[in-house]
Amino acid sequence: MLRPRDPEPAPAPRPDPLASITVGLLGLIALALLAAAILAVYTYSTPAVELPLVIATTAAFVAMLLLNLIRLALSHARAGR
Repeated sequence: MLRPRDPEPAPAPRPDPLASITVGLLGLIALALLAAAILAVYTYSTPAVELPLVIATTAAFVAMLLLNLIRLALSHARAGR
């Protein structure tokens, strides 16, 4: 008797590009917050770089949050069809 063929392996799932961007941005935000904390604690005067660093960190977080909310809204709208 013939042996049955092994089922073909399922193709590997494609990674979500937005998830990769989110992970990268979260890593950058963590490093920026660490740098802001070090600058706030270990300097005698407030450096001129700290405010732009905190503003850029906040802007990156808000952008990441908006991108993920847009993706969630689009996937929710697509599932409702």
